[in-house]
Amino acid sequence: MKNKLLIFLVLASMNMYAQQQKNIEHFTVRVREEVGDLNKDGLQDKVILTMDTVDAQQPLKLQIFLLQSNRKLRLEFSSKEVFNPQYPDGKYGGDQIPSIFIEDGNLILYSEINDVKQYYTFRYQNKNFELIKISKIVWDGKDTTTETQFDLVKGEKTENSKLLGSEKTKKKKPTKIALKALPTLQNFRNPEHQFD
Repeated sequence: MKNKLLIFLVLASMNMYAQQQKNIEHFTVRVREEVGDLNKDGLQDKVILTMDTVDAQQPLKLQIFLLQSNRKLRLEFSSKEVFNPQYPDGKYGGDQIPSIFIEDGNLILYSEINDVKQYYTFRYQNKNFELIKISKIVWDGKDTTTETQFDLVKGEKTENSKLLGSEKTKKKKPTKIALKALPTLQNFRNPEHQFD
């Protein structure tokens, strides 16, 4: 009986150790970094995108640090849910590694998913990163490129199509979109499903 109890305790402790090891994150590979003033205080904030290469799915973590007046960076936002992992289900998912930009005080996330180029523009306001603009560019596989823009502040959606090799665009009349509140980066998940 003692031998069975000892074997059980050893197996249980090995299982607990394995679970603890599985919960350790290894976001050690920095794949993107951008510096700029996000909260319009004149100080250079930092946005970092890291990858966990130990995890077979290779998830990505987005972190935003705001520089304080004492010159120390304060973590304002951190999420592993914004972007898809590179190898979901153990196979390459087809997503390019996203890019990050800071332009005119706004955070821009760029992703390319299934040959669709997507730009998401966020502004920092009231301690939130609010989604204010989306731009999606899609090629039909033949001769037309279509750009769809969502201006969430104005509540408008516009669509422009262009033939390859031509400067002439075919514009559709803007349509209204209804929003109760601007989406935030805090609840932004998997970009390909935003405003389909």
